[in-house]
Amino acid sequence: MAGQTAIYGLSSMLGRFVNFLLVIPHTAKLSSVGAYGDITAIFAMVAFLNIVLTYGLETSYFNFIRNGNNANKVFATLQKSIMASTAVFSLLVLIFLSQSAVFLGFEGRSDYVWCCLIFLVFDTVSALPYARLRHEERPLKFASIKLINIGVNVGLNLLFLMAPPVFLQGYTQVTLVLIANAVASIVSFLMLLPIVLKINITFDWILYKQVLKYTWPLVFIGLAGIVNETLDRTLLIRLLPAGEGSYQNGIYGAFYKLTMVMTMFVQAYKFAAEPFFFKQKDNQDSRVVYAEVMFWFVAVCSLIFLVCMMFIEPLAHLFIKNKAYFDDLDGLFIVPVLLLANLFLGIYYNLSIWYKLSNNTKIGALVSIIAALITIVSNVYFIPIYGFLACAFITLIVYFLMCIAAYILGNRYFKIPYQPIKYLALIAISFALYLMSSYVEGQISVIFWQICIKIIIVSFLVLIIWMLKPKTKNNKFANQSN
Repeated sequence: MAGQTAIYGLSSMLGRFVNFLLVIPHTAKLSSVGAYGDITAIFAMVAFLNIVLTYGLETSYFNFIRNGNNANKVFATLQKSIMASTAVFSLLVLIFLSQSAVFLGFEGRSDYVWCCLIFLVFDTVSALPYARLRHEERPLKFASIKLINIGVNVGLNLLFLMAPPVFLQGYTQVTLVLIANAVASIVSFLMLLPIVLKINITFDWILYKQVLKYTWPLVFIGLAGIVNETLDRTLLIRLLPAGEGSYQNGIYGAFYKLTMVMTMFVQAYKFAAEPFFFKQKDNQDSRVVYAEVMFWFVAVCSLIFLVCMMFIEPLAHLFIKNKAYFDDLDGLFIVPVLLLANLFLGIYYNLSIWYKLSNNTKIGALVSIIAALITIVSNVYFIPIYGFLACAFITLIVYFLMCIAAYILGNRYFKIPYQPIKYLALIAISFALYLMSSYVEGQISVIFWQICIKIIIVSFLVLIIWMLKPKTKNNKFANQSN
């Protein structure tokens, strides 16, 4: 089981990393910073629509099977639901094509809408078949389809941007990138088609009503989460003058990519940790285990932050090839802010496990909705004044506030012996060591000695982590809670 979980996590992490590498051809070959900004805005809207179209059914699928329902019946009922709702969505988009382009943020660009609709539809109807592969413990097939999807997408991106076929040369570069994604989604769907077709004729209405009752808070949690993660990219386009909005979105999107090491780790961790948390739920020392996992999560993220920031400038020039992206000095300035934001997002994933374990998803939904409202209001007010700088700092502040809320509520409803002082100390120390490294680097011009000092600084953080590590022999809390 551990090996299978590792394969799922690694395939997800590898997929994100390969897609991250697309920042190299995108920033090098796209005609302008604004074109990259438009792509960033489009995929932010697509991420939002993905949550709407799947409406929490993937999580519901696992939950209702775990509660003893027949796996085939659950899959058939939910797959039919998702196919029907996706068909209705597609019909509405086609009827209101011009209005859909406006909603996407690009009036008059029906070609953008067509491409987005194609990969939205095929990604949506593929969601539950992917979940079924996980349930049936077929990690190699799961990973192979994911990797083929990535390979097709990356290969077509490179082909279309460097040497587009004659029949596609009339399209803009943005449309070509969207076409590449659409083709990759179709290929994945065709590979999953045998699973998609494994649905019987009956539709269990009683089960479906139970699913809808369970899933609606998860929809709001997902929507609020995606608002916090991606809304700023959409608002930059809408709240700033046309050219300026695309330009700032391009800068923001490109330098946000440099936090991918942190975001990849956080997402892969989330993917693998949630099943682990549920599995540990009935163990007598489960809450101690949750606290220890949190410590090591924060420790690894602190190391990632320190190492990334030590080498951020050479990494930035390695992955962002167009010098135009460096004309705005705030691009590099936001990287540590966004790294810390994603670190706190990962902490929130850990802290918020209590409402899933204690069936308090409504409270989790409320926290997410309030955070989303803060994000929306703050971005609408500050983006016209500060541009993408506002986006970065608002993201950090909102995730930090979500952590505080989850910690306070968790202490009330599902107490876990977290040690927040230790976690904050690790984060503060890693930030201080980064500032120390920057100062030393400014005083020493010999690269060899710079690297030696950086190795010493990283080793010092590892030593601190080792000194602060949890004392696993002391399980008093577990004994008290049982």
